[in-house]
Amino acid sequence: IFYAGHGNMDTITKSGSWVPVESGLQDASAWIGNHDVKNYLNVDAIKAKHILLVSDSCFAGDFFRGQRGTLPVVTDAVIKKAYQLSSRQAITSGGLEPVSDAGFGGNSVFSHFLVAALKDNKKPHLIPSDLFPAVKSGVAQNAEQFPQLGGLYGVGGQEGGEYVFFLKQEGRLQGLAADSQARQAELERLRRMEADAAKTKEKEQAEISRKEREVAELDAQIAAMKSRLGTSAAGAQDSLQGMLAMVEQKEKEATQLEELRKQREGEERKRQVEITKLKAEAEARRVAAIEQDITTYQKIVASPYGKDMASAAWQSLVSKYPEAKNTAVGDVNALKRVLNLTKEQLTPRRAVYQGVTFQDSQKTIRDGHFISYSNGTVLDTRTNLMWAASDNGANIEWQSAKAYCENYRGGGYTDWRMPTQDELERVYDNSKTYQSACGNSVHLTELIRLSCTWAWASETRGSDAAYFNFSSGLRVWLHQSYGYDYRALPVRSVK
Repeated sequence: IFYAGHGNMDTITKSGSWVPVESGLQDASAWIGNHDVKNYLNVDAIKAKHILLVSDSCFAGDFFRGQRGTLPVVTDAVIKKAYQLSSRQAITSGGLEPVSDAGFGGNSVFSHFLVAALKDNKKPHLIPSDLFPAVKSGVAQNAEQFPQLGGLYGVGGQEGGEYVFFLKQEGRLQGLAADSQARQAELERLRRMEADAAKTKEKEQAEISRKEREVAELDAQIAAMKSRLGTSAAGAQDSLQGMLAMVEQKEKEATQLEELRKQREGEERKRQVEITKLKAEAEARRVAAIEQDITTYQKIVASPYGKDMASAAWQSLVSKYPEAKNTAVGDVNALKRVLNLTKEQLTPRRAVYQGVTFQDSQKTIRDGHFISYSNGTVLDTRTNLMWAASDNGANIEWQSAKAYCENYRGGGYTDWRMPTQDELERVYDNSKTYQSACGNSVHLTELIRLSCTWAWASETRGSDAAYFNFSSGLRVWLHQSYGYDYRALPVRSVK
């Protein structure tokens, strides 16, 4: 309940009152006493669980009569208690003194800083004791009055109960839209980098083609000279010195051509590595953002105070991912599938695994249902899939990874292939952990050693291919040409 208007002090009772617009300072019969207002807010009169009275008027301070207390340290537990207990509170623009009407933008000083504090708030839950300090500080620095906060005495409120403000979803959506725009800008920057790289490659290829034509022209001139030597068509230029000059010129041109080719290959590799790295980082940020968004949504709907916000929270969540706009409300698993995230938990629990030792590589070693053989293969007895004991050990793009797997001859077998995403996910185990050579944790039996966390899978769609992340347990898609930190891990089916 918000009141902004005139207030006055009864000279006989020494109590404050509200002065309605149809009244005047001389007609006390029309005034509404602070104590009358307070009595109307009694829990027996108004059944609301929480009431917050905000009075921007003179002499409003006697709503409290000494019932103000120290402000609590605001924590989740404080907010939970504040919501559970009934409350009758008041915030007043001053005490038992006149307050200033002069303010900012047509509002009083008090109303200006109250509105500002509410607009600036970004917390999902806000209680008056958390809101009040900013209001009091702003008013005290701009007017000779001191706002007050306290519980209304004797009207049925409970100690620790407070009114709880819930942040409007529209405000959050503005932040989500800005976040989505930032991600779109990042993708656009990567597209521009790829386009610029393609233009640079085209220019470099044009220069190489020009050099190739020059070398071809020299070849033609040398061939013509050879055909003229010893005949009547030979001229003064068809001499040993002339031939030497042409050979030296061709050698020079051929050397320049080879340098251009090597330079182009080196620059292209650097560009691709940089773009691939940036794409991988962007993908990691995308996955982390989805993880955070889903976790936040689940916290909201899990709270007894957030159930009435479940639909709005879901709309806020899917608004960031246009491809998920038709996903049923609350279907988190369907959302993960649409966003190519299929693990039940995006961030699995990471337990330290005291793995097997490899003191004697000639012995067969067992780890649960995995059997490691001395020929460099590992059998999964659940699926009858045989795995290479290690990946290819270096950065590799998808086409080369596929060829590597199909040409692998570990253990003397010739039927190796690239695994599917399902097969890779089947051996993922977040109860086991070891460090890969690239520094990330791998959740997998130590009998299969990965030099990095990402392994290519056989599925493709257009120019993209699937891979599996053995650090996070996520199934993701990426352009086939990317090879930075990606590995090939051969598998075969045991007949």
